[in-house]
Amino acid sequence: MIKHLLIGSGLTGILVLIFLSQSLWAQDVTLTPSIMVATVYDDNLDFEPNDEKDSFGANAVPGLRLDYASELLQFSLFSEVDVIKYFTETDYDRTNHRHGIDGQYIFSPRWYVQGNFEYRRDQTIDTSLEETGQANRRRRVETYDGVAGLFYGITELSDIGFETDLRKRKYGSDNDTDFDRYTFSLPYIKRFANQRDTVSLGPSYTFFDSDGSEDAKDYRFEIEWERKINETLTSTVGAGGRYTDTDQEDGSSDTNWGYIGKLGLRKITETFTGEIEASRDIRANTDAEIVEVNRLILRADILLSERFGFRFSGSGYYTDTESTNAKNEKTTYFELQPSLYYLLTENHSLELNYQYQNRRELDEPGNPVTQRNLVMLGIVLQFPKKWN
Repeated sequence: MIKHLLIGSGLTGILVLIFLSQSLWAQDVTLTPSIMVATVYDDNLDFEPNDEKDSFGANAVPGLRLDYASELLQFSLFSEVDVIKYFTETDYDRTNHRHGIDGQYIFSPRWYVQGNFEYRRDQTIDTSLEETGQANRRRRVETYDGVAGLFYGITELSDIGFETDLRKRKYGSDNDTDFDRYTFSLPYIKRFANQRDTVSLGPSYTFFDSDGSEDAKDYRFEIEWERKINETLTSTVGAGGRYTDTDQEDGSSDTNWGYIGKLGLRKITETFTGEIEASRDIRANTDAEIVEVNRLILRADILLSERFGFRFSGSGYYTDTESTNAKNEKTTYFELQPSLYYLLTENHSLELNYQYQNRRELDEPGNPVTQRNLVMLGIVLQFPKKWN
């Protein structure tokens, strides 16, 4: 009920803005229905180190996306349902959801608002592994994410704002701990006259409110510099300091000073899109414990010929807990995902995807390793319709 109200309120607000402002009718609108249908094989459905269960299955992902752009208003609506049915291990059948909206509205020469909302229902081996590199078994998880910011243009090249970032995480198992996260920040954004450099900086405060015994408060200041090196290459460098205070079951608290950082490089040409990013930050895992996540991500999409292409994504994690009483401590995790695709038309393709996952628990006897192989062969169909 909550997610339907939030999504409905966001849609209503956007529609009201459109009809109230006649200037918004100078617009570009794209509606894109899509569907992906595939056969899949998963050799470790539980994502456990022992007693692996495997099965072939069928996967269908219908989706719908609406993109709107005018001089004052830009927004995107998206909705996707991911259904998978296994041929033998039917207890693992699932239906995942992803629905959301993001946009920006300029309501005066100096003032603008921007934000997004997203609802996701999927599995811990999807969401939690992506965020922290930690997940113990496959379990259902629901995530509500909302970001809203109000910004003021001090000059043509600099903005200041106030931004809120809210998250609600609900698990489908009593073995995991639900939590809420509230972040408030004061960003300052400076664009330089050379049209190549942008610097953003500011303080933020985050409060983690868990259904368990561990709540946490995080105070930080960070700065980020983005530079357009040339027409195809962009670099990003970010750094900052943080102070984190975590409550314990016995009434005491753990306090930690730490640093956060990000280093990235992105290249885009007509036949190649790629990026690499290294980062260090804190997250909340499935036990609502604060963990420090060191992550390296690599993505590439190469068009080998007029119709054949190759995609690759890889990631590596080293995760350590902030708390002395944590259930999960040091872990490593890496994932490799190569893909081949053949363009039937500009919007339709055949795809062969392979995914390998590897998680190691460094503080457990014998350092147990969990491995998973996932193979998918399918067809992707998109049907974009544009108006302007």
